[in-house]
Amino acid sequence: MNVWKLRASAWALVVALVAAPAWAINLSIPAIHGDVSRALLGDGTGIIVGMVDSGVDDTHPALTGLDSLGQPRMVAEANFVSTEPANFGDDVFGHGTWTTSVVLSNDPTYTGMAPDARFVNARVLDSNAGFANDVQVRQGIGFAIEQGADVLNLSLNYFATNSSGSSPLDLMLDWAAYARGISSAVAAGNIPVDPQDNSPGNPMTVRSPGSSYNGISVGRTLRDYSKVSIFSAGSYTNDGRMKPDVVAPGTLLTMANDDWEGAAPDWDTNLNGTSFSTPHVTGLVAQQLEAGATYGLSTDPLVVKATILNSASKDVLDRDFNPWEPADLQDVGGVATTLHPLDPHSGTGQIDGLTLATQYLAGEMGPGMVDSVGWDLNSLTTGQFVDYVIDPHLVVGSSLTATLTWYRHVGRTDNGNGIVDAGDSFYQTQVLSDLDLQILRDGTLIAESTSDVDNVEHLIWNVDELAEYTLRVRGAGAFSGGEQFALAWYGTAVPEPASLALLALAAGGFFLRRRR
Repeated sequence: MNVWKLRASAWALVVALVAAPAWAINLSIPAIHGDVSRALLGDGTGIIVGMVDSGVDDTHPALTGLDSLGQPRMVAEANFVSTEPANFGDDVFGHGTWTTSVVLSNDPTYTGMAPDARFVNARVLDSNAGFANDVQVRQGIGFAIEQGADVLNLSLNYFATNSSGSSPLDLMLDWAAYARGISSAVAAGNIPVDPQDNSPGNPMTVRSPGSSYNGISVGRTLRDYSKVSIFSAGSYTNDGRMKPDVVAPGTLLTMANDDWEGAAPDWDTNLNGTSFSTPHVTGLVAQQLEAGATYGLSTDPLVVKATILNSASKDVLDRDFNPWEPADLQDVGGVATTLHPLDPHSGTGQIDGLTLATQYLAGEMGPGMVDSVGWDLNSLTTGQFVDYVIDPHLVVGSSLTATLTWYRHVGRTDNGNGIVDAGDSFYQTQVLSDLDLQILRDGTLIAESTSDVDNVEHLIWNVDELAEYTLRVRGAGAFSGGEQFALAWYGTAVPEPASLALLALAAGGFFLRRRR
């Protein structure tokens, strides 16, 4: 395909440096409550992050040394840039060191999302932070997988119009999630300075590998975190799906400098791009994976994706200053219905570590009566439905948010060498299953998300009545066998009378203390 002959670049994910105050990761991470989730979920101990990028300067003080278990922070490194064989993994551009520091920096001032995690350094971008084709990127992904990566970070994409999920990169990432249980966070890509320039080299939409089905595609917000950047790519993909999945900070950041040994400072400033939004999500996944290992919770990529998407904040404006809104919400016979469930610019919103920690640590709850916050990993067949009845009544005026995810099934044929690499073939093994997500109030359908092309459904309902609310997952289209899914939900329950009494007692004690 001619599209793969186009030069691709991660540097395209970095908008030009500007003379403006630095908005360092020590500000961006607290803005999304990543420091709070780090305390609640974990700082990445025992988790291996696959950094597929331009290499890493692993001698940088924020990235070197041992983790808290006494293991080297860098698990392994390799260079897959065939035109630069003398380089063994060192970052000579800076991009890979920047992204890695957002996830892994243990600097006391510029602390990353998961500062105790370890990493695999797969150098796939050349000295200009570009790649001529996807082979070396797929080699790097395979290397990271073989070295035990639990989550992959890909702050790169093609300068091409391909966004149908059919690229070898998309298929490989979808296989990694489906067959190996490895989550991936992928940059959505940047829009050129001229928003009208929609030539093949400068598409407006998210493109490969951000267009993978099973990965988490990430756009970026401005330096005050209130709005999606006009340079952040969005929906729709070529096959009509909604991307990105979420957004995260990626504007005017300060990150580790690969040239710190010289006269340059240890930290580079004023860097922009979805490249740097992406590792915020990767770090959040690493935190969640540690919590899963600690508390015996599922770390299936479906659960990871459903909970991260469902916990995202809607308090972010789109590129045009509009509030969060699904793409085509319609009233169909009195039922609020959307065929495209995400906001075209921000997905489900901006990631939020505190809400994620609350969501994930609430634990798994099977069908039937459930608490107001929780998640489940389950399965169903064609024509079947599964109900989750929220037992405590929800507060009138609050919101009920729910997210449903399931896999695109991808298989692999090894090329004969017994390892995962670019020589393997990856292919979709069955037609994407069609699942719907519904909300019922006292048994009556009031809202549904019914996309027939996405493998994500998402709903938010403003609770307008004191009633019994039910979440229903329904097998809408015909599909073979059972389909596994993850459902996450978040609502605000009316306190029980005993809880109200305790609150009143606590309030009385507070006022007594104030009087004394």
